[in-house]
Amino acid sequence: MKDVCLEEILIESIAENLDGLRHVAVGASSPIPGAAALLARSRSNGEMRVSILGSEDNNFFSDGGKEIFDVAGQGRMDAFFLSGAQIDGKANVNLVSVGDYGQPKARFPGSFGSGYLYFVVPRVILFRLEHTPRTLVEKVDFISAPGFSDDNVYRPGGPHKLITDQWLLVRLP
Repeated sequence: MKDVCLEEILIESIAENLDGLRHVAVGASSPIPGAAALLARSRSNGEMRVSILGSEDNNFFSDGGKEIFDVAGQGRMDAFFLSGAQIDGKANVNLVSVGDYGQPKARFPGSFGSGYLYFVVPRVILFRLEHTPRTLVEKVDFISAPGFSDDNVYRPGGPHKLITDQWLLVRLP
């Protein structure tokens, strides 16, 4: 019997959450969600489009990542993946800094439109390999992308599930 590695379990778990979707987009530095999207596409009999930013073979965008925002805003993207330095219980994501914003302990590349995608993509899957108190926190130090909005805010998108290295599949409200 072949040993199954953690990455394979995560790929299968994510792929199951993509069944029946028309278009899934994946960021450039997300090999596990990317592999899951390609697995889901192979099971869809050609019904699913997968866009992996930075890929030569799986990216139909002609102008880098800019077009992803148009496609998402037009409702032509069904799922996207977000991760961050911190994720909290309200599905807020921190992609900017840890600690006091003026004197951070650590600074990261930033949000690059993740807040926008979180608002307009119907199924955002939060993905984090490190399931520790350092990364899954009670409250993020900086909100790059808010998990939920007030009732009077138009928001067709938002969090769907959190998938971590502990195989935690949490359906978010």
